[in-house]
Amino acid sequence: MDDKGTVSLRDRVGMPALAIGMGIAFFLAILGLTMLMVWQNYRAAISAGEARAVSSAHVVAANLEWMIEASDQALRRIDSVFSNQPIVSSSGAADDIASAVSGLPVGFQYAVYDETGMLRLSSIPRAPVINIADRSYFQKVQTTEQSVISPQLVERVSKEQVFIIARRIKRDGAFHGAATIAIPVHKLVEFWSSMGLGEFSSIGVLGDDGWLVARYPPVPNSIQLKTLPLFDAPLKWQPNGFYHSEISPVDHKARIVGFWRLSKWPLIAVAGIERTETLDIFWKTLRQEIVFGLPMIALLLIEAVSIAALLRAYVSRNRDLEKALERNNFLFREIHHRVKNNLQAVSALVRLQPLPDQARKEMVHRISAMIAVHEQIYQSDQFDRLEAAPYLTRVVTEIAKAYNRDVDVRFDLEPIHVDRDQALPIGLIVNEVVSNAFKYAFTEGQTGILDVRLRQESGHAVLTIVDDGPGFDPEGAAKGMGSKLIAGFVAQLGGRYSFERDGGTVFTMTIPVVE
Repeated sequence: MDDKGTVSLRDRVGMPALAIGMGIAFFLAILGLTMLMVWQNYRAAISAGEARAVSSAHVVAANLEWMIEASDQALRRIDSVFSNQPIVSSSGAADDIASAVSGLPVGFQYAVYDETGMLRLSSIPRAPVINIADRSYFQKVQTTEQSVISPQLVERVSKEQVFIIARRIKRDGAFHGAATIAIPVHKLVEFWSSMGLGEFSSIGVLGDDGWLVARYPPVPNSIQLKTLPLFDAPLKWQPNGFYHSEISPVDHKARIVGFWRLSKWPLIAVAGIERTETLDIFWKTLRQEIVFGLPMIALLLIEAVSIAALLRAYVSRNRDLEKALERNNFLFREIHHRVKNNLQAVSALVRLQPLPDQARKEMVHRISAMIAVHEQIYQSDQFDRLEAAPYLTRVVTEIAKAYNRDVDVRFDLEPIHVDRDQALPIGLIVNEVVSNAFKYAFTEGQTGILDVRLRQESGHAVLTIVDDGPGFDPEGAAKGMGSKLIAGFVAQLGGRYSFERDGGTVFTMTIPVVE
């Protein structure tokens, strides 16, 4: 069987395996995409739960701050009622205090205690006489603190679960008594109900010392919660945020907990959303995606079979395109190779012509620069652009060999690519400048240094050629063929050039680099 038949047989054997492989890869891609979407939806549900927990904690903090501010203002008015009078039970004082706290929410209870902790006035009618000297919040205002917020406790008069806001009453710098407002813990249920966080969610208030101030659903006693992540770095330094609690120390449920620190009071509002409730939307979405996704996967598999059927034609067309591309590249290489050969023939003819030696040498050098362009193009298979460094190295080296002078040629060339239409003018410019250096800067028997530098600056190529010869005056020098060629080619390239006398001759050319 000929080569064509062998290729066709190999294609017929390989295409089914390729189609199967493509089908498997396609299925795995769909599976991977599905898993990625599931993971993204899961993370989105968790992120939504985290954001909701933080915003709920903010709501609790805002309401709590309002209640405490209202209570603190009421306590200040209670303080002003007594002026310098002793704290005693009287109908007049009771009326004044009732007027002072009239703006408080329903259910808030006020009380006034003398310096010994004995109850003197209360919002509860016929309240029994009690003493709170043993309460820690009373001891704090009795000694140093101006205002204190207690942990959750059982109020001794009403027997309710409350937390106390106590304010020190002093006269002439001495402790005179304490005014308190008790906020019922069940007030939190109003916030909890309005937020609709879920049956197993919770909200609460913690003190900076870790003691539980209030919570809903309620607990019978205050709890020390200093071990929560909330009190560990880096959360302890954040004004708000969230954390994941795998097991709640209160009711052993896993929650996403948002927190918000009050700006003026040593309290932290928290809101916990139970994880399964957070993921309810995720599971509902996942079930919907499965119901609609399975038929889509089946359709995609059918499409995969159709794609496999088209794959053979696609491969065949690609093979034809590759052959055409290779053929074009071959033709380009052949064209440049023939042009190079033709230029070499022209160069040989020039050498045979009865011309002055210097004119013949200059003509041969210029043709050599042209030959180098075409040779560099077909050897590198880059038909639209040319790497300047090896091209310039070859041009300069060929000239140095032709003159056979004791000159140290140094190259510092950055890897810059130039357009093919730029390559020939650049080579001819370099040929003229370097040839002039060997003719005028380096006489026979004299050593010298020739530096050729190329660098890129802001979309421009900068070529510098420096010799250490005697130099020349650019203004006074004769304008020969070489000078005219340099000026013409630089203008063609849209650049600029200069000759300077600086311990030798310095040629500098700047041209735009065509991307």
